[in-house]
Amino acid sequence: MLIQALAEYADTRLQEQLDDLSFETKPVPYFLEIGRDGSFLGLIPRTEEVQRGKKIIKQTQALRVPKSPVNRNSGEHPLLACDEFRYVLGNEEKHRKKHLAFVALLEAAAAATSEPALQSCVAFYGRADQVAAARSALADQKMPAGAVIALSADGPVVAHNTVRQYWREHYRKANADRNQKGGEGMCLISGKIGPIAPTHEKVKGVGSLGGQQAGVSLMSFDKDAFCSYGWEQNANSPVSPERAAAYVLALNDLLKRGNASRIDRCGVGFLFWTKKFIEKTPISIVEEADPEQVKQLFLLDEGSLRLSPNEFYLLGVSGNGGRLLVRFWIHENLEAVLKNVAAWFKGLRIASPFTGEIAEPPKLWQLLASLAREEPPPDRAIQLIRRAILGQPLGVTILSGALARLRVVPGKERLSPVRAGLIRLCVNDRYGEPKMTEALDPNLNHPAYMCGRLLALYDGLQYQAQGEVNANVSDRYYALASAYPALAFPKLSELGLRHLKKLRRDKPGAAVNIEKEIQEIHLRLAGSGAKFPPRLSLEDQGRFAIGYHHQRAESMARAVARKQERRQNESREENQL
Repeated sequence: MLIQALAEYADTRLQEQLDDLSFETKPVPYFLEIGRDGSFLGLIPRTEEVQRGKKIIKQTQALRVPKSPVNRNSGEHPLLACDEFRYVLGNEEKHRKKHLAFVALLEAAAAATSEPALQSCVAFYGRADQVAAARSALADQKMPAGAVIALSADGPVVAHNTVRQYWREHYRKANADRNQKGGEGMCLISGKIGPIAPTHEKVKGVGSLGGQQAGVSLMSFDKDAFCSYGWEQNANSPVSPERAAAYVLALNDLLKRGNASRIDRCGVGFLFWTKKFIEKTPISIVEEADPEQVKQLFLLDEGSLRLSPNEFYLLGVSGNGGRLLVRFWIHENLEAVLKNVAAWFKGLRIASPFTGEIAEPPKLWQLLASLAREEPPPDRAIQLIRRAILGQPLGVTILSGALARLRVVPGKERLSPVRAGLIRLCVNDRYGEPKMTEALDPNLNHPAYMCGRLLALYDGLQYQAQGEVNANVSDRYYALASAYPALAFPKLSELGLRHLKKLRRDKPGAAVNIEKEIQEIHLRLAGSGAKFPPRLSLEDQGRFAIGYHHQRAESMARAVARKQERRQNESREENQL
């Protein structure tokens, strides 16, 4: 169950925060420095440089600050000594009540605790000229919406033990009043009888995925249509306040920007973790596609490596206004998932037409980029992730998207081993026999596959005869030949004869070799009963693409081998001299 797994995540990894729910960690861009007499001493920016990949960026430092025990969307609910600008220094009419409530809370806390730092803050708000100076200083700064400002008097005011203890008690009372409204029942997560949370806290960090910046709800019953049997709000799905806080805390931690357990693709946030911590999870391996890590996966798949028992969790989410959408949820044995990932990379293997060797494993973002000019729809990313993690076969939408891009991309981009490997995986997943191999299969007589090889040979023939041209045979005829071979190849044969005539004059040896290959495929096509198919299905368009790609890679491998042989012969001759 998703909620149980999230609560368990909080229990094992966020226990310190779970023990003290009255505080949370937030970025605080500025300290408002206040003297003992209440004078404004200045603003203290709080940024630090951190390494993100190959870049060094500046980010706001975080601080443990008071957390609101109630929903702050309406009314005045100040936080102690650290809050948004509208509470700390708001002077507009619409913020005046919030600002006065913030000052009143400071005064009440200072009177109850006799804390000098709080008394300095009260003195500051009693001096209108100093408050105006602070507002003027902040007016020159770029303040992000909802940014938090902390008061500082001999260090952050919220860091003092007396201030923390006061807020904990304030939070406990307010939270107790709130939970009384939920009544009692059996918690669906823990199974215990006790108080039920009437509402749950907001999940943050989904603004870039379509959710509200202020936060979204995973479990919410805020309309009559969502309720049953007269139950109100979250009594429809009863969860104790402690377990509700745990699952929200887990989601907020997983959704934090920069978290290694989150990647965003196509408007979907993929959140992943393991029961026992490991450095590289299956999703990070799919995302990074490091060749050494992939080799280790192959050893695991072959039985050469063993893993200790572990569990893998994967959650796909996006936002829709004020709600968190769960797009999919996966909980599987880690070793089984890693074997699926190994099969994923094996299925994507294909020879590269740039080197003649098997191409490096493709990264997830490269596969998505091969499907569309812009960012593809969310379901494409979900399908790829499901194939990698669960081994579920890819559907026709992935194959169709890859082939559509292949028909329109120019020049070298058509030779992308990333896209060709994805097409190979789709064809093998969807259609079975004959299986498409990693490199050229000289014994495969499938008409679509041989038509693809033939187009690549005509491409090579033109290059041998004319060298580099602005638009080669594939640029002009690939889209037609891959869908309607019977229309395209008579024209290609006519062009090929002209290129052969020139090549026989300039490079007779090369002309003999390439003409022999072209004639061999023509004979094999004729022997199959249909020289050129009139129309290719989606499956056969995939086989055509792989045949074209295999032949280009084979031609490159032969060229590399000839070059190495020449070098060896030259080196041998030099040694003899």
